[in-house]
Amino acid sequence: MAYAYDQDGRGTSDFGTWSPTGYIGYAYLESPGNPFNGFDDDLDGMIDERRDDGIDNDGDWQAYSDLNGNGFWDGNEPLNDDLGKDGVGPFDRQYNGPDEGEADGVPTPGEPDFDRTDLDESDQIGLNSMWIYRLVDGGGGDGWPKHDEGLYRRMSSYGNFDTSLQRSNLQMLFASGPFELKQDHRERFSMSLLNGQDLDELFRNKITVQNIYNANYNFARPPLKPFLTAIPGDGKISLFWDGIAEESRDPFLPDSIGNPRKDFEGYLIYRSTEPQFTDIKTITDSKGTAVYWKPIAQFDLINGITGPDPIGVDGARFWRGDDTGLRRSYVDTDVINGQTYYYALVAYDQGDIEIGLQPSETTKQITEDIVGNITFIDFNCAAVTPNAPVAGYIDPEISGDFSKATEGIGTGNIGVQIIDPGAVQSDATYRVIFESTGDFPGYQTSTYGFYRMNGDSAEPIATGIDASLFGPAYPSPVIDGLVATVNIDTTIDILREESGWLIGNSNLPFVDSLRLHKQFPSLATIWPADYKITFADEIIDTSYNFKVPVNFTVFNLTENRPAEFEMFDNDNSGTLNVGDVVTIIEFIGPAFKFTYDFVVGPPPPNSIPRFPQGGDEFIIRTTKPFGNGDYFEFHTKAASVDNALAENELVNIKVVPNPYISGASWEPRLVFGAGRGERKIDFIHLPQTCTIRIFTLAGKLVKLIDHQSSTTNGATSWNLISDDGMDIAYGVYIYHVDAPGIGKHIGKFAIVK
Repeated sequence: MAYAYDQDGRGTSDFGTWSPTGYIGYAYLESPGNPFNGFDDDLDGMIDERRDDGIDNDGDWQAYSDLNGNGFWDGNEPLNDDLGKDGVGPFDRQYNGPDEGEADGVPTPGEPDFDRTDLDESDQIGLNSMWIYRLVDGGGGDGWPKHDEGLYRRMSSYGNFDTSLQRSNLQMLFASGPFELKQDHRERFSMSLLNGQDLDELFRNKITVQNIYNANYNFARPPLKPFLTAIPGDGKISLFWDGIAEESRDPFLPDSIGNPRKDFEGYLIYRSTEPQFTDIKTITDSKGTAVYWKPIAQFDLINGITGPDPIGVDGARFWRGDDTGLRRSYVDTDVINGQTYYYALVAYDQGDIEIGLQPSETTKQITEDIVGNITFIDFNCAAVTPNAPVAGYIDPEISGDFSKATEGIGTGNIGVQIIDPGAVQSDATYRVIFESTGDFPGYQTSTYGFYRMNGDSAEPIATGIDASLFGPAYPSPVIDGLVATVNIDTTIDILREESGWLIGNSNLPFVDSLRLHKQFPSLATIWPADYKITFADEIIDTSYNFKVPVNFTVFNLTENRPAEFEMFDNDNSGTLNVGDVVTIIEFIGPAFKFTYDFVVGPPPPNSIPRFPQGGDEFIIRTTKPFGNGDYFEFHTKAASVDNALAENELVNIKVVPNPYISGASWEPRLVFGAGRGERKIDFIHLPQTCTIRIFTLAGKLVKLIDHQSSTTNGATSWNLISDDGMDIAYGVYIYHVDAPGIGKHIGKFAIVK
């Protein structure tokens, strides 16, 4: 590595001095090879190895692991390097299925650790000259890049390593050679530009990139980047993201059978008031160097991986979480209307204590141009400004019963929340429709989807949403400004609070005695169905096995058919009396199964028993997963503006800050150069369409602003520059707001410089 630094650590510019200057260096990782001279140039035991000879020179390519010894690759066996021509396998995000050479047991060009993808299959020459010398001002001398002959003479002085230091404008020149470059032949070199706040950090970075290179660029990777959606509101910002990061696998870390390991651990949410997030990089190492950013929220797996990472560097340890459980949504209410906030949602992994690997997190990037305009926002980042809605604003509405399915057997519920009020559709009807796998009674809810209804036809909007992750922490994608959360009953049990007498008032404790059958465990099963027991004044049915005549019958409401039952009639009366037991029977194929029992218990103390009478009905309710086609239906009404209400709310129009004293907290900073950035005041609680006129106290028109906005943004900004292009003077100003069809409002504000 060749590196440079400032001797006293202080730099100078047109705006004064600054420090620290830090260190910069180039690491020389890979040099061209010479496969034609008959020598082992890189001293690795191989002579004239090449990366285009179709030979696995160093023998490190690995075929798939045939764990069961059947001579073929099975889907659960590690592919290792045997990935095929495209070099990607089933655990890579870009995998599109098997391709040429995949799992064939022989090396194929494009696979890892073979030919062009194997860095070791090159007879590298290495670094064999190094110069540090003074550059003559004005382009004189032979050290400047325009002097080919002088540069070549220095480069070809093999064996020279002149690293003497001078206090001057220095040039560093390092070279590798000579090597032949025949027609159609290719040689490679690899370098890394490194930076560090001090020499130790520069060396640590050099070790890191060297390890990456030595591993054929197969280094430990952070999880996949999640896709972030940020929606502003009034005094809040709602964040939602997908779960792609949770499926990440790291090819650098094999699992127990050799496949890439799932090492995702959690999410961090960063919030800043400037795009580079430098104001929140406040967590330092023991030397005081800022290392980590401070998050506003963290969500991690419940797996016992908590607290500070035991590895750390120079006392800086990554905080791995508190076993909070994962979430895919967050509402930030610690925000100020009018202030632009920059968010980054990063996923991080577990690291690996055994090999000394710290947790790593995904990158975050928001860039701006020289004048401070945002030019790029990565998809796991967002720039958002919360504001109050317009005058006369009426919230959008949702109507529907979310406590039970509109149609279907499932007993869970859903929640639908308005996230982006401006995107809610007017007079729209939606369905959340579920799908399941497996046959009744052993089915399970698998996915659900959002559908917009057009008459009797359902238009799919978002389908295949994983139902295995449910609850408030796992909302659906944002659909027309809405998100749904589902709560699914994944197990089957008796709903005692919903079971009881539908008709009748017997005081015998049927509900308290309801239970899953226990007497014959080998014959017992749970069954996702509701039942109705109807009583009569005479014998109307017979039990299944013992053929006991009884005065009641059992009906399976869920499957709409009669159900068999067994009656343990202790007094042989043919009617239910205290101590009798009824067991409901279902069939799996020809075999009968006992499902639910109820025991007829005694009435409450000091009371006379009231036995069921003819026409009485008793209901047994159970929890059930959502089945195929179960759905919830609901309707939406878009946000609107009531002009009469808006007229009454004109008195709420304000200028902030008022007075304006030198600046406002939400003003953008100046990116480059000295001085302050753009000045800005905000008019808030404005009608959706209005004209703002700003006058001096003498009545001179200073500025005319036409405001038109969505219903959710009742604010507009002014940069304190007049229509003549001049900065306004300090003083008191009058503003006049004219909203056609609503009314007018007059106010004043002060500018103090």
